[in-house]
Amino acid sequence: MSAGAAAAPTIVSNERIDKDRFTGARVANTHFLNCDFSGADLTGAEFVNCVFYDAGTQAGCRFNGAQLKEASFRQCDLSLCRFAFAKALGLEIVGCRAQGADFSNASFMNQITARTWFCSAFIKQSNLSYADFSGVALEKCELSENRWVGANVAGANFSGSDMSGGDFSSLDWRSADFTHCDLTGSELGNLDLRAVDLEGASLDTLQVAQLMLRMGITVEPLKS
Repeated sequence: MSAGAAAAPTIVSNERIDKDRFTGARVANTHFLNCDFSGADLTGAEFVNCVFYDAGTQAGCRFNGAQLKEASFRQCDLSLCRFAFAKALGLEIVGCRAQGADFSNASFMNQITARTWFCSAFIKQSNLSYADFSGVALEKCELSENRWVGANVAGANFSGSDMSGGDFSSLDWRSADFTHCDLTGSELGNLDLRAVDLEGASLDTLQVAQLMLRMGITVEPLKS
């Protein structure tokens, strides 16, 4: 190996991951191919520059029912991975590819009483195109600068979250709760204010002008 050359990634393939193998661990530059993390305790684990997608079989790893409390994925490939029913309070996904990933029924919530709870997640600067967030509660979470193209958000609740700088092309706005969200700087796709409740949401001046224009209303600057 020449001086300064990057080390070859570690390969872990076709393994059922033991429950406590990566609890609190820091893992970098590792490729997990067709691995099953279902039910594993990944509390506080940190994965950096790791790949969980097998391009050969076009399949992602399985995290179904895993404990992902305060786990972190940075600059990882999570495409087509399955996180259904994962316990993901405080999960961090930053700078990742997660196209087609399945987060359906994952829980980002801490239930305090029957009527009180809070959510926590930091999913930022990631490609979430065609990912499945159906039925997920992500209230008041950090969800900025993501690509949401074609994502399934049916029944999802994003109320109060920072979703600024996102790309929402080909998204069904009517199927989820975006009230009180920060949507400034985002590409809003086919958003129709006549059909979507955006009570309390933040939009920038250019977005408002574009949305009004779709309704046949021209927004003019104030004349001095």
